[in-house]
Amino acid sequence: MNIINNIRYSSLSLAMLAATVLTSCDENIEIGKAVDESPYIASTQLNGLLVDETTNKNNSVIELRENEYSTNVVFRLSKLPQKGVDVKIAVDESYAATYNAVHETDFEVFPAANVKIAYNGTFVLAPDDKVTPSVKVTLTAFEGMKEDHTYIVPLTATTTTEGVTFSATSSHMVLLVKDYRNKPNTHKGENAMQTVLYFEVNDVNPLNALEFLTESGKCFFDHVVLFAANINWDPEKKRVYVSNNENVQFLLDNNDKYLQPLRKAGMKVIISILGNHDESGPAQLSDMGAREFAREVAAYCRAYNLDGVAFDDEYTNSPDLNNPWLGNHSAYAGSRLMYECKKAMPEKIVSLYNLGAMFSQNLQVIDGIEPGQYCDYAVADYGGAAAPGKGMTLKQCAGMSIELNIGRGSASEETARMRKSSGYGYYMFFALDPSKYSSKSQVSKCQSVCRGLYDEELIYPTHFYEKNSTERKAL
Repeated sequence: MNIINNIRYSSLSLAMLAATVLTSCDENIEIGKAVDESPYIASTQLNGLLVDETTNKNNSVIELRENEYSTNVVFRLSKLPQKGVDVKIAVDESYAATYNAVHETDFEVFPAANVKIAYNGTFVLAPDDKVTPSVKVTLTAFEGMKEDHTYIVPLTATTTTEGVTFSATSSHMVLLVKDYRNKPNTHKGENAMQTVLYFEVNDVNPLNALEFLTESGKCFFDHVVLFAANINWDPEKKRVYVSNNENVQFLLDNNDKYLQPLRKAGMKVIISILGNHDESGPAQLSDMGAREFAREVAAYCRAYNLDGVAFDDEYTNSPDLNNPWLGNHSAYAGSRLMYECKKAMPEKIVSLYNLGAMFSQNLQVIDGIEPGQYCDYAVADYGGAAAPGKGMTLKQCAGMSIELNIGRGSASEETARMRKSSGYGYYMFFALDPSKYSSKSQVSKCQSVCRGLYDEELIYPTHFYEKNSTERKAL
């Protein structure tokens, strides 16, 4: 660019121009070395991508609550094609084996005969069109479905149009189907916002979430986050691992009594993981460290029958960069860990509490995968709203975070209605405590939000559970 400008706008002598060219060549070009043309190729390629229209992800978990379930998918091009492009969207059962191998899963294939794709999945994009119309995919339950199984619907997009390219994954998407037809649920309406409750388990019994019911009989809280397990460095085994204090371990050891009742009521139970005053942390693992720790997190969630993980980048010391498990504290490292976790447990939730180096809007593209594909949702610190990162939507963000003990964050009905109308997908609460239901107006705050989000009343709880007890006591 400098040379061109000089030619156009300068009156340099030929000798000076030659010197400029020679200097430029000497500084920027290595003789015999191939020039990296990938940035230019990427800008000129016509890339295709198949995603769920609502989530903008190529991996969606479906809760089958009726005999039939429908969702919409779309096929997108990276730019205007300047020519007609034919597209065929179909079930590709053979891809299930590839997916299971990559993610180390063993999901059963949902029968193709029970999958209906609108218009037989056949479309033609006009030269000035980048996206197909919404393509309705309908799933019908089949005889013999098991509640404790995850079934995979592998979809693929193909084209005979010359010049359309795909990455290893962009032509495929999967629907992971779970049979929830006979389970209690928290469903409070189509596309309703979901509530996330962080429990300080050092102080409070998570069973108290069961006592918060709407007038229509639905559980008010959709997700219960156990705050918190930790990430720590084990100097003897020389690895990063998940560590639990005695309060977290008690709940896990008594899983059937304290956690599974929440899941049976339709809630998701998620473990929060944050730093613990040593050199490890969610946002300072190396690529290898992130991959290995993600495998441990996946095994941990499956062993204790949890629904996923929520990362919180706090309380970490400076990492030893000579340790191969660790890396620089950065948004990249936090993004890498979330990506590796989603890859290791695609059927589980990978969520984020915005803090430290890990903010949803700063999450990075990892191995070509946008944050919208590996971060299921993010919540902000108290009083704020999370912002979507690349490939994310407001549906993957909490519109408000309320600290119920110290009173930070708006709990007004008006704010709830506004955030709902803006398109946010979640509302977050922290530190619910039966001893403060009245003194801190905790219940009345939840009631205000309930009216704003769902246009119905939240029934004032009449019972509670003491810490480490399954006895239901009257308030």
